[in-house]
Amino acid sequence: MAVRRALALLLAAALLVLSGCAGLGEESGRVALTPEADRDPAPAVTVPALDGGKPVTLAALRGHPVLLNFWASWCEPCKKEMPTLVTFSKEHPGMDVVGLAVNDRPGDSRRFARQVGADFTLGIDRDADVAAEFDSTIGLPMTVIIDQEGRIATTVFGAVSRTALEGFADQLGV
Repeated sequence: MAVRRALALLLAAALLVLSGCAGLGEESGRVALTPEADRDPAPAVTVPALDGGKPVTLAALRGHPVLLNFWASWCEPCKKEMPTLVTFSKEHPGMDVVGLAVNDRPGDSRRFARQVGADFTLGIDRDADVAAEFDSTIGLPMTVIIDQEGRIATTVFGAVSRTALEGFADQLGV
C-alpha cells in the first residue's frame, strides 16, 4: 500500500511538472454536487497562515460551507481565476473561502494576494502535502467545495467559472 501511494505521489509530481499549472482549462459550467450520502469527509487541514497569523484549519470552519482553492502566484490559470474568487467571497459571506498557496514562495504569494485584493483566509501548502491529501494529480488551480458537515461536495480541476461557483452556493443554501 505504501509503495502504491508513493508511486501515485511520484506520478502526481511528474504530471505537475509536465503540465505546469494548466489544469483542465475553464470549468464547463457543471454545477451538480455529489449527493450528500456519497460525500467523503474532507482531510484534516492545518497549515501556516500566509500572513503569519493563526494557523489555517478546516476544523474551525465546520458548520459553514467552504470553498478551498489551491493556487500559486506563478500559475497563469490561477492568476486569471483569482479575481472571480475575490468577487465571489465578497458576495457570499455565508461560504468561507480559503486559498492555499501551493509550491510557492510566501513573499510571492503575499504580493499576488495583495495585488488582486484576496482578503479571504489564505494559507501556505509549501510542499503540496495538503493538495496531495485531496488527490490533486492534475495541476493547479484546484477548487474543493466542502459542505457544512466537513464533507467533500465536489472538486473542480482547472479554473472554476463564476457560473459553477454560483451553482455550488445555491445548492449549499448560501
